[in-house]
Amino acid sequence: MKSWSLKVKFGFYAAILTMIALLTGVGILLPTIHFRQLADLDRRMEQNAGEFFRDLENFQGAPMNPRHPLSAKFIPLSLQNRLLILKGPEGQLLYESPGLNGRILNQSRVGFKTIELDGEKLRVGAFERSPFSLQVGASMSPLQDLQNTILIGLAYAGLITTVVVFIGGFLLGKYAIRPVSDLTKSAESISINRLDDRLPIPESRDEIYRLSLVLNEAFDRLKKAYSAATRFSADASHQLKTPIAVLRLGLEELRANPDIDDSLHSEVDSLLHQTRRLTALINDLLLLAQADAGRLQLEQETVDLEPLINSAVDDLETLTYDKEITIEKSISHSLKVNVDRRRLNLALQVLIENAAKYTPEGGKIRVLATIENNLLCLDIGNTGKRLSKKNAANIFERFRRGTDAGENVSGYGLGLNIAKTLLAAHGGDLRLLESDTNWVEFRLTIPAQN
Repeated sequence: MKSWSLKVKFGFYAAILTMIALLTGVGILLPTIHFRQLADLDRRMEQNAGEFFRDLENFQGAPMNPRHPLSAKFIPLSLQNRLLILKGPEGQLLYESPGLNGRILNQSRVGFKTIELDGEKLRVGAFERSPFSLQVGASMSPLQDLQNTILIGLAYAGLITTVVVFIGGFLLGKYAIRPVSDLTKSAESISINRLDDRLPIPESRDEIYRLSLVLNEAFDRLKKAYSAATRFSADASHQLKTPIAVLRLGLEELRANPDIDDSLHSEVDSLLHQTRRLTALINDLLLLAQADAGRLQLEQETVDLEPLINSAVDDLETLTYDKEITIEKSISHSLKVNVDRRRLNLALQVLIENAAKYTPEGGKIRVLATIENNLLCLDIGNTGKRLSKKNAANIFERFRRGTDAGENVSGYGLGLNIAKTLLAAHGGDLRLLESDTNWVEFRLTIPAQN
């Protein structure tokens, strides 16, 4: 039920509540009807017994001696479908219904009780009027049949009512949560690029009104926090560029000094390498900060990517020359797109360098480029260890490293995020096509130039 919508849950709970109410009603109704039926049956048997006694006392031709057996012709019509036992003053049997065949009704005291005779339930009443005592037995099958009929009718009515209530609850739930659905749609439209958008405020001052105000206040706080973080990242990256540049210039001058010995020369080279890495990291962070702030400037022009991709493949051959890696390529002609050449080349280099880093020795890299449905599709795949589901799902997050490769590879985990950000700025996309075998493949897409 966790995955059910609120509309379905509302209908389901309403149906369950209705079913419980109906069962409670049935639990009260059936015993009430049953006791009312018993009371009516007892009253009729008492009336029939009184009529019988009066006939014995007043009917012309009735036996004068209460100790003589009674003929069946004296039994009233109202008692002929009952089981009767009539006894005289000393308890002698005066009459017994043929259906009894010597069986007893087992009711000696005046009053009523329910017994079971040969698997059949009987309602037995015992009556006395001097000098006679009478036992009357009536089958309870009609009562049980009526109970069963009522129960079946209530079952059908309950089923139909439950379905109707579920549908009605579903529709009412749909109507009730429509404002929440509208809020959800509005909230989904608020993104990094639309931080100024806010939820509509309903006119009625109900719970939805309050929720809209609270969410809008939360969006305001998020915007301020995001803007502050973006501004800090951009400012910090920009401010770090100058001291790093001065440090790098000083190290290069120190390295050019002919008076330093070889050991110090090697140490300076190592420091220069680290400053270059730090400069690259600062540039990457500055690029991402500009993109987050919506200040990434693109200098777009019509570019044929065929030579650009071929040049990238040449770089790939240089990066992998000592690993005996097989490189396959299939690049269509005239791959014209409207892009910022420098930015797109950066994204392309990220994918090329990743393929070179993560392809094991003796592996294979494949580069395919074509136009499909007015989209330039560039697929770059390579052999390598499979990615776990968790890492595959988060591979485009910032500072996410390819730890599944099981190797100590260089980088800070920003490359794929930068590539995806740059492609999104061009109206394109970068996604992971395959990663569940020993083959990892990415697809780069950009709208083609008509």
